[in-house]
Amino acid sequence: MSRKFRRIFKRTLWALFIVIAALVLTILFPQLLFANKVKYKKFTVCSNYKVSDDIKITLDNAMSLVEGSELYDSSYNYNIILCHNTFYNKIDDLLASGQAAATPRLHNVIVKVKIDPKSNLAFATFPKRCEVNLTYLLAHEMIHCLQAKKYGIVKFNPFSHPEFWKLEGYPEYISRKPQLLDKDYSLIKEIERYIELENKSINKWISTTEGGCESPGYYYKGRLMMEYLIDIKHQTYDQILKDSVSENTIFEEMIKWKDTTDKIEHK
Repeated sequence: MSRKFRRIFKRTLWALFIVIAALVLTILFPQLLFANKVKYKKFTVCSNYKVSDDIKITLDNAMSLVEGSELYDSSYNYNIILCHNTFYNKIDDLLASGQAAATPRLHNVIVKVKIDPKSNLAFATFPKRCEVNLTYLLAHEMIHCLQAKKYGIVKFNPFSHPEFWKLEGYPEYISRKPQLLDKDYSLIKEIERYIELENKSINKWISTTEGGCESPGYYYKGRLMMEYLIDIKHQTYDQILKDSVSENTIFEEMIKWKDTTDKIEHK
């Protein structure tokens, strides 16, 4: 290999390294790219436009939900990255999040779709266009941030994480708490609804209760299993993560509980 060729090869490697490093830094620390930053309590909202003060109500409500989690950390700060229609969003689509409405990354909750804080809505586009409750969306991703904070990024990352029902079920359980506390809510009826919808679903996407949205079946199933384990069996999330009992075994146990309880209530 000639000296000139080696020099070109080294420069190419260095250029490639710099490009990759720049992309990694951009993905992990997107707040550096946004001109408008508003600090509010434990949040920094980053955007390229002026954000309505209505978002503060949504942030307060999301934090109120997160405070109900055993993972809650009063010292933890969040960056809310509003990146709809930005160059960063396009990079993130290609390298990281795909078509998700929002995603967690370190201290960042990255909101990739258009939002309307006044109406408390986010306008998801995948798998179809629909309206998502913005408070729920933020609280869900905030719990993901806290999962990585408590258990470590090595155990909670896109490539290595617990089973999906444990990964997504807990954020669903916490973020949908107002729904679960409604006086007309019934876990038994929700389990029956899941079974009915799951049997009808062809692509494993299941309709949620708001805005015409759909979510992967394991979100719904995971939330129901978390609700059963935490509210009925009084386990902690930490205990659930450490438990090696299989998903199918727990699900079957939950079905037996539903059937037994339903019979007793209808006697």
